[in-house]
Amino acid sequence: MKVAIYGAGAFGTALGQILTDNGHTVSYYDPIKYPDESLSKVSGESEVNLLCTPSAAAPKLLLFLPHDKPLICASKGFITLASFQPFGQNFSVISGGAFAADLINKKESSLTATSDLAEKLFKTSWLSIDRTEDHLGTLLCATFKNIYAIGAGLWDLKYGTTDFDDFINTVLGEMRTVLIANGCDPNTTNLSCGLNDLVITCASPASRNFDFGTKLRADPLYGVKAQKGEIKIKTTEGLSAIEAIARTPSFSRPKNLPILDRIIDTVNNTLLPLPAQK
Repeated sequence: MKVAIYGAGAFGTALGQILTDNGHTVSYYDPIKYPDESLSKVSGESEVNLLCTPSAAAPKLLLFLPHDKPLICASKGFITLASFQPFGQNFSVISGGAFAADLINKKESSLTATSDLAEKLFKTSWLSIDRTEDHLGTLLCATFKNIYAIGAGLWDLKYGTTDFDDFINTVLGEMRTVLIANGCDPNTTNLSCGLNDLVITCASPASRNFDFGTKLRADPLYGVKAQKGEIKIKTTEGLSAIEAIARTPSFSRPKNLPILDRIIDTVNNTLLPLPAQK
């Protein structure tokens, strides 16, 4: 099939390599990396569209994509279902616990798909696909793991420690609460898009969200400086998500989510005392 990928970042490129290896024809729309490829040309020639842009850029781009072609969202930021409603049954999601480098190196990994088409396009001998029809729950898992990874960096949590395990278990409970409050299946957190993605993102210093938390820990004013534009940072989806959920009336933010609330308060520079270090 002819697949157009919107966003030629690390994850989009990695997914594109899988598609190419599986015998599909891939084209990219990315004004920076592929300036000669127009949106109308790329979208007009495609049979399937794969969204891999940062979440902030997604809603505007979606306005120009054809609704009669399958659209698969692989962006891991906060995007409401309202943005995808015009696509109807043509919309699905691919997400999960794998870094781009793992996919490029064909390291045994897993992803979550919400359609037969997404599963068929990406399944390989080394990449397993688990399934759900919970589109919004899959999107929310991808969103909130980024916010929680900021907290993991902020509190200097290390994979394999009791503190890390306690953090993950508590966070999973909070994520289930978020999914239930928004009409999603709480069991989606058990899939690759939930637990697996949460663990690898919170455990890796290579995660931009974890890295932001680490820098915020070293400089409590780092978040303010970044929000004011005094510090230039790479795209950090956890920050975009915190801003987006605050201005989205359709998102239901439950009460009594102490870890989530603390991370958001810290990022917004109402810094609370950090946990005592052991």
